[in-house]
Formats: sequence, C-alpha cells, structure tokens
Amino acid sequence: MKKTVLVRSTMTGCWLLVLFMSSVVQSANPERVIVEEALGWEQAVEKVLYCTVSTPFTYQISSHAQAQLTTVKPVGSTVNAGELVAEQDSYYLSREIDIIRTDLELVEIQLKHAKDELSRLETLRVSEMVSQSQLGDLVLQVDTYRLNRQRLKQQLQTNMYRFEHLKHFAPFSGQILQVDASPGERLDMGQRIVRLLPIKKKQFECKVPQEHAPKGKSLTDFHFRLHGKLISLRDIGVTVDINTQNLTLYFDGNSDEFESLLVGQRFQVSMVEQAAKMSLTESITRVPSDAVKLVGNSHQVWTVDQENKVDKVSVRILDTLASYFIIQSEIKPGDLLVVVGHEGLEVNQNVVAVSKAGS
Repeated sequence: MKKTVLVRSTMTGCWLLVLFMSSVVQSANPERVIVEEALGWEQAVEKVLYCTVSTPFTYQISSHAQAQLTTVKPVGSTVNAGELVAEQDSYYLSREIDIIRTDLELVEIQLKHAKDELSRLETLRVSEMVSQSQLGDLVLQVDTYRLNRQRLKQQLQTNMYRFEHLKHFAPFSGQILQVDASPGERLDMGQRIVRLLPIKKKQFECKVPQEHAPKGKSLTDFHFRLHGKLISLRDIGVTVDINTQNLTLYFDGNSDEFESLLVGQRFQVSMVEQAAKMSLTESITRVPSDAVKLVGNSHQVWTVDQENKVDKVSVRILDTLASYFIIQSEIKPGDLLVVVGHEGLEVNQNVVAVSKAGS
C-alpha cells in the first residue's frame, strides 16, 4: 500500500510541473496580434440627403365675372409683383353697375315717399281718421323698400368687386406656367386664366429612410447644412413612399442666398445627428470594421493597453462607412485595437502588438 501512494504522489507532482512549465512558456511567448489605432470623430453622425427644389404652391388666376378676355401674358413670361397678367372686357359689367345705381335711386325715392306717407297717416290715426289696416300696409311698404335698398347696395358692392378684378395683377414675382384661356373668349365666373409659379417662394424636399428620420422631440438632436450653411427644417412628411420607404423632409428656401437654385434642381443636404447622451468616459471614434466582432446581440472590440494586455470593450455602432464603423464607447482616439488575432484571447492576457502597416 505504501508503494502505491508514493507512485501517485510522484505522478501528481509531474503534472503540476508540466502545467507550471507550460505557463512559463506561454508567458515567455505571448500571442501575436495585429492592431490599428482608433481615430477621432466629430461627436455627431452625418448623413447625405438627396433633395430637389420645389414650390409650396402655384397660384391660379381665375375670372371673377362673365366677361370677355381681352389680353393675357403668354406662357413663360416673367412678371413682377403688381404687374398686369390678364384683363377682361368691362362693358357689360359696367352697364350692370349703372342699372343697379338707377334702381337704387328709384328705391330711395319710393322709400322716402312711403316714409312721408306713413308719418302723415300716423298723425291722422290719432284722430281715428285712418284705419289700423291702412297703417299696417304702409309700414310693410316702408320695410319692403328698405330691404330692397339693402339688397341693391349689396349687389352693387359685389359687382364693383368683380369690376375691380377684371384686371388681374401678379400678387408676387413669378413666371407663367400655363395659360388656360384665349383672348376673345367669354369667360364664366371661376374659369381659369393662367397658372403662376412663384419665383422667390421655394421649398426643399429631401428624402430620408424612415428609420433615420427625425422623430418628435428628437428634432433638437439634428441640424441640416446646405453648402455649409444651416437650414431650418419646416416639417416632416406623414406618408412613406411605397417603393423606397422614404420619408420627405420639407425646408423653407425663401432666403436670398438660395435664389440661384431653380425649381426641379437636385442637390444634397447634410443631416447631422448629435451623438446620443454619453457618460463622461465615452467618446465617438472611427474604428476599422475588422476590429468589431458581434457576440450574441452586442458588438465588442479587443483593446491593447500600454502594458500589452488585452481587454474586451462593448461598443455601440452609430454609423457605417466603407471599411470603418463609427462607434460610441469608452475607446479613445489613439487606442490600439486588435484587427487580426481575436481568437482565443482572454481578458488581461499579454500579447505582442504588431501594427497592421508594418505587419
């Protein structure tokens, strides 16, 4: 029995010796990994939006009266605010106004006569020389003339408004896009004459994938630049394009600095998203895509410190570039990241870091 125990003790000692020697060899020959530096990045994520210049509306000039069209500017004409665009003949409408004024004079005379007669009969009524029914008829007559006068005045006001709008002036500077009526044509009320495109009233329409669009209170986390200048987001579309699943963002483009942009012109706008709220130890960096590994549902990066020991850091991907990721994490610009040799690494393990450029 004693011999058996001695043999087992000897074997156990040998195994311990082998493990110790293996550890020494491993310590003496650390793992070789290839590394790259993390690069600095602005504390924001920038995306390019593809946009077009449009107008918020086109202005329709229409007829206010049944009158012949005498003149109209041709398609393509550029007009200034207040300039005459089209004109209708005034003969028939002016005669209607004269007739209404004559009717008004007549009803004024009739109303005066009825009032005088009512006043006279009311005096006779005191002495009971006039019946109550006669007095009532005169009161009705006075009220009828008064209401008729009111109706004629309203009719005169309406026709005067139509008369004043036989000449159609441009409400703003613009260009005539379409002419819907010809000189010599007798127009009806409400019939279209020309469609006017505003020159200085512009808007920008930019497309953005639905998942990247600003939402609600997060609007303050975004700003937009055109040729390096900030532009203000006016509104966000409430419909999604069926084919592209893009939303439309609307910007005002009425500033003089955008005067050279033409309706229908394509251009690009930079949408800059401020980084999500970070702790004091976090920053935004640009790292090689080979340094980021997906483990379960999270992304991780192996770093190498000044003592050549590795550590595993969880990161949040903010954006993707051609061969880089923009990440938010505790990694700082200049930190060494393992891009080749991740397999089998353990936290605090010693490694030999070799620059990718020199490998």
